[in-house]
Amino acid sequence: MSILSTPSPSLPRTAKPVRAVLFDLDGTLWDPEPHVFRVYSEVYREHGHELTRRSWDGVLGTIGFDLWSALEDLTGRPLDRAALEARVARRKEEELSGLGARSGVLAMLGQADAAGLARSIVSNSPSCWIRRYARQCGVDTGWHAIHSPEGETARAKPAPDLYLEALARLGMRPEEVVAFEDSPGGVRAARAAGVRCVAVPNTMTAPLDLSHADLRIESFLGAELREILDDLAP
Repeated sequence: MSILSTPSPSLPRTAKPVRAVLFDLDGTLWDPEPHVFRVYSEVYREHGHELTRRSWDGVLGTIGFDLWSALEDLTGRPLDRAALEARVARRKEEELSGLGARSGVLAMLGQADAAGLARSIVSNSPSCWIRRYARQCGVDTGWHAIHSPEGETARAKPAPDLYLEALARLGMRPEEVVAFEDSPGGVRAARAAGVRCVAVPNTMTAPLDLSHADLRIESFLGAELREILDDLAP
């Protein structure tokens, strides 16, 4: 089943000016971050070093980071990167198997659908990853579009490109859209595109500075989309 579906033009308009909601995937709709951090931490420890949270915080919500160069600097020797990448890929498979959506996500998406809002995924992850894990989490249907930089760092968050593309695809103005993000980089990307942003941090991003978001909620669980949109109203 395709992750993409075009919303019916006959869906009712909400009373508020918001017509669409955009969701980040990793860390927002589901939370693989602690598991991925654990995988890389294992490799660092095997080489006699610790991967610090401070180092990891710098790569959250971005792409193109090079943890192997950092580890080579610490060890003072070159690493077999192909072998390490294969090991990490295998361990990620094990760690992420069976992981589902964050609590309250399915209800939030249902509220968006009931309100007649279009919704899109805006993620730095490649589309193959998005499709696979959206399906695993049970959130693979109902999307107007998915937007990924497909590895192009210049288009990736915190740059606004993906959000600008989402707006163009929807044919909407920034004030008609609300984004949900978990990381500082994601929030910056949305705000740089003129899109109001709700920060929904997870255990890894909760300590980070998300003050540039328009609104912060600690969880989707029990959250009411109508109340969120009311809080964001001018």
